[in-house]
Amino acid sequence: MIHPIPPGTRDVLPDEMRELRRLNRRLIEVFEDAGYGEVATPAIEYDEVLSRGERPSSASPYRFFDENGDLLALRSDMTVPIARLAATRLAAAGSPLRLCYMASAYRAVRPQRGQMREFVQAGVELIGEPAPGGTAEVVEVLEAALDGAGLDRAVIGLGDADLYRQLL
Repeated sequence: MIHPIPPGTRDVLPDEMRELRRLNRRLIEVFEDAGYGEVATPAIEYDEVLSRGERPSSASPYRFFDENGDLLALRSDMTVPIARLAATRLAAAGSPLRLCYMASAYRAVRPQRGQMREFVQAGVELIGEPAPGGTAEVVEVLEAALDGAGLDRAVIGLGDADLYRQLL
């Protein structure tokens, strides 16, 4: 009998796992070389905390109740957990905060559209450094990360959501 895995998930075999580990190490190395400290947050958060972020409908989390009846959710993105970490555990830390991460995230999506339910998200968060200097710094780190990953033909596109709102 064949035991399938849920659509939108995948097994990673040894050769690919070795390559993924090399890529993960390289990205964290680039982030740390730029002055960003690696952090980790739980995969499970209280749903009310995750609901504070603006979440597109495509990013619906998996929700469930714990043994006390509290509504929990698997993180569907790293931004809100990092914001929670900064506001609580790092509240007394000086500004700006430079944090980086590499973690699995989970979304209740329709796998027929080619979206993954489980995926790895890597990134940096620069908190407390105003634009345009902060934006330029993050774009520089992004460029170094893409180069470090061997994506030398990548194109970086920038947008401003506030500009769109002002035009409306």
